Amino acid sequence: MAGPDLKPGQTRPTPTPGMGDRVFYETLLRERPSSVMAQEWCVLHGVLPVEEAARLHKGMVRRRKGGGGGGGGAAPASPKR
Repeated sequence: MAGPDLKPGQTRPTPTPGMGDRVFYETLLRERPSSVMAQEWCVLHGVLPVEEAARLHKGMVRRRKGGGGGGGGAAPASPKR
């Protein structure tokens, strides 16, 4: 999906503001900005302002190339003894 009206990193159509998925991910991102899951969903669906989408998209590209910067995930479980 490509076009002149897409935001940085957007690959999917932008859902309407009342759609349940959009409400969930926007709320998650607002309450937990480090949530990788929320960042990626919001960027892929084009629900963020252009500047914020560009910044988060750069982070997504870095993570996918193995640059780390995860955040938002649970701590690894300690080994059982």
